[in-house]
Amino acid sequence: MTPSAAPAVTPTATRGLGYPMYDADQHYYEPRDAFTRYLPREHSKALRWVTSDDKRTHLLVGGKLFTMISNPTFDPVARPGALVDYLKARNTSGASGKEIAGKLERIKPEYVDRDARIEVMDAQGVRSALLLPTISLGFEELLWDDPAALAAVMHAGCEWLEDDWGLARDDRIIAAPMLSLVDPAAAQRDLEWSLERGAKAVVLRPGPVKTPQGPRSPGDPAHDRFWATAAEAGLLICYHAADAGYGRYATDWGERSVMETFVGSAFVETLSLHLEKPVFDTMAALICHGVFDRHPTLKVAAIELGAGWVPDLLRRLRVSYGKMPKLFGRDPVESFHEHVWATPFHEQSMPEVLETMRAERVLFGSDWPHPEGVAAPIDFADEVSMLPQDVQRRIMADNMRELLRLP
Repeated sequence: MTPSAAPAVTPTATRGLGYPMYDADQHYYEPRDAFTRYLPREHSKALRWVTSDDKRTHLLVGGKLFTMISNPTFDPVARPGALVDYLKARNTSGASGKEIAGKLERIKPEYVDRDARIEVMDAQGVRSALLLPTISLGFEELLWDDPAALAAVMHAGCEWLEDDWGLARDDRIIAAPMLSLVDPAAAQRDLEWSLERGAKAVVLRPGPVKTPQGPRSPGDPAHDRFWATAAEAGLLICYHAADAGYGRYATDWGERSVMETFVGSAFVETLSLHLEKPVFDTMAALICHGVFDRHPTLKVAAIELGAGWVPDLLRRLRVSYGKMPKLFGRDPVESFHEHVWATPFHEQSMPEVLETMRAERVLFGSDWPHPEGVAAPIDFADEVSMLPQDVQRRIMADNMRELLRLP
């Protein structure tokens, strides 16, 4: 397959950056048939669209109302970067997230169509983009108690993604399918199916693996075949912000579910139950439960989860290793630095991030076109402008290019 040409790098597109960007966090918006097009008839009730009395369209997943996204049809949808001021803690008026997001817009072709997205990437100066899911990030929490239905929905989404975006149609858009570890055999089948179609990355939700038989760590030996296959193939495992099932922490303190309150609860926001705690716990499990020891070439990225959790994780690993060195296969801090990449949020201080993370493990992610991200990918360049030029380029381009073996 002949790679498509790199976009022209113009001062307008990249504000004089001088090289095309490699964006490790972009998204598509799934159409209504994304998971029903290939869903087997016996699982047709696992995912259903319904219309309420007020004519609004809702999604039922496993018979439960999907609430992670208020409008799962994405039409209308918030504009890219609409929540920048909120996330940079500049909400001096105390407005709600909905108020700050402002007027919604009609969905645009580049949010749902591959050819239109490539044209926009060219105009934005983005050479390659890791394209990630939106709606399916909330499915596992609603279907873990029915592994067969969950496996059917997830595979249906893989089939749709290959149809509409292509897992490896070229090296411009790298579409990563969403998988689930709830059923290890189904996860292995989808992993092998994805690799056969050239996948360079797959997406998992952070947090423990909940099953009808009880929860498991991702480091449980039940998942070793999955990790071994991914490691041998050089596949990137992306843990992305999702409904990680941490609602129990909120409800134990009298709050509602995490995903319903994360922009309306000071408690949930302060504890970062929707972002930092799930990825903190997951990375601790991967390291402490020996995944990287058993699979020394495995590569894992924390996407849209920031880097605010890294300093305390490394501090705690350092202390644990000092107390119980024989319980680790190697220095856990070194294991983290070798195996883990992350996309810091645009609202975080990049010099502070680099105090604990090595520059070669930091990825640029715009989260475009989500409202939580930047309005245009190049806006992220402002967040690294104080760094040396070679470090800027490593973050904005080279790290992802090398990680995913792109030209």
